[in-house]
Amino acid sequence: MRFSILIIYLLFPIINIWAQIEDVPISNSVYDFLLRLETKGLTGTTPLTHIPLQKQEIVSILRSARDNQTKLTHSDIDLLQKYEKEFGITKAEYSVIFPSLTHTKNIFWSGFFDHTEKVFYKYDDFVNSVDIRPLGSIDFVYNKVDSSRYVTIGTLGLRLNGTIDNKLGFYLQATNGRKIAGDKQLAFYNPEYSKSFKFAKLDSDIDLTQSHITFQSGWFQAKIGRMEEKMGAGLFQSTYISTTSPPIDAITLSAKFSNFKYTYYFGSLIGLIESKEQSGINTKISSKFINQHRFSVRPSWGEIAFWESVIYSDRGLDIAYLNPLSFLKSLEHQLHDRDNSIMGMDFTIRPFSNFTIKSTFLLDDIIFEKIGTGYWSNKTAFNIATIYSSDYNIDFGMEYARVEPYTFSHFSPKNNYTNDNQQIGSELQPNSEQYGMLVNYWWGQRFPIKFSIKYIRHGANQYNSDGNLIRNVGGDARYTRRDPNPSTGFAGDPYEVTFLDGILEKTLSINFSFGYELINNLYLVSSYQFLKTNEQIDNYIRLLIILNEF
Repeated sequence: MRFSILIIYLLFPIINIWAQIEDVPISNSVYDFLLRLETKGLTGTTPLTHIPLQKQEIVSILRSARDNQTKLTHSDIDLLQKYEKEFGITKAEYSVIFPSLTHTKNIFWSGFFDHTEKVFYKYDDFVNSVDIRPLGSIDFVYNKVDSSRYVTIGTLGLRLNGTIDNKLGFYLQATNGRKIAGDKQLAFYNPEYSKSFKFAKLDSDIDLTQSHITFQSGWFQAKIGRMEEKMGAGLFQSTYISTTSPPIDAITLSAKFSNFKYTYYFGSLIGLIESKEQSGINTKISSKFINQHRFSVRPSWGEIAFWESVIYSDRGLDIAYLNPLSFLKSLEHQLHDRDNSIMGMDFTIRPFSNFTIKSTFLLDDIIFEKIGTGYWSNKTAFNIATIYSSDYNIDFGMEYARVEPYTFSHFSPKNNYTNDNQQIGSELQPNSEQYGMLVNYWWGQRFPIKFSIKYIRHGANQYNSDGNLIRNVGGDARYTRRDPNPSTGFAGDPYEVTFLDGILEKTLSINFSFGYELINNLYLVSSYQFLKTNEQIDNYIRLLIILNEF
């Protein structure tokens, strides 16, 4: 037995890449590097339209990059070596607290100050792998307005991930954080903290978790779990699913072949709260579900995909929607047109090396004879982006995005495109447009030096001092057009809308950031943001120390 383990250990650089079925969370900096590799045409038939990716998919991309290293710069190759080590393509040494048959070096003796990877526990062989490591961060945000404000947040956690029998992948990440000092409201500068209900609503700790279990056999994959996802082709925008809402608990079934992938997605959402209580046993929340299908064709030059989704509420599992191979729009009509159906198309095209075009078009609802009339129910969203990766370690990206009024809303507020009252798709609110530019400079570190400019125009609804809606221009996914109410004398919202009508909010955001690996798995990330909304000017400085990326 020990001889077999020894043989496995000696072959580690070759075999460890086999047992990697679990997903890699989208917080990992490898995705920035993968976008550069995709633009260079080195990701094969694995686009970045729907992330997270599995470890084995990322390994395949990194191996392809190594095979085509003549297309990479010296800085690219330096960074590639770091990720080859992280994902097990090349041998890495580990120091552990709890030894295993494949990793025995104790962190408390010689391993604490050396350059080994430091984890709680590590095991890997032909078909099995387990990795348990600590997570931690100190997050400091400083805001200079009329007077100085700051906040410091501390977070600790644990990550467990691995693969069993090369067929079952697992991932569990749990973190808990607290405000150490400063202004709590400034903590929401990091939108992740707003996804913790205990912190945002109950003034308690920052309690967050993500997890999944994946079964894979050949072309078939089944997954259940809660993971942050992005879906939709773009640069800044993920029009179908973004990280603006809390992670969705979902079951996913996929069929993947060399140039084609089909995904069925069934998720449970946090619906409309129908009680005064926001939490506890007396809280009443309507049931709410989301179904999605996505068909994608993946030639060597990119990807073309069709996507559809439906949201329904206040009833149990609808068998019609459980069928993984169906046309959701027609089903929704057959089920008496009660639900919120959306569809879209996206594409990623590389017309030549080092240049990519990405675009997504989402159709929420449309009446063809009303096109061009400003009719409120013609609800669409789209974005188009171009990305160029130069041979001088610099990437350039530009994007335009637009979301028409009332998009993502529904005549039943229980069926709008939200999860826990936060928009699921697109980083832009309805009745908005965005112009964006991104420059990345790659200098051999995991975190490129980033410079971005975004200019956003949003036509906002008007509310009174009590938060009640008094003028609706389609600027919020939670509110659709309202019909007249003779009993109250309310005349109803207009049938025709004007793009950017309402309270016009103009936002200019200029961002600069970079990061540096202090020692193995310990990173310092620094950023500065100049933010101007109409006449209000803010300056934000953020310092983030991270132990293992999460």
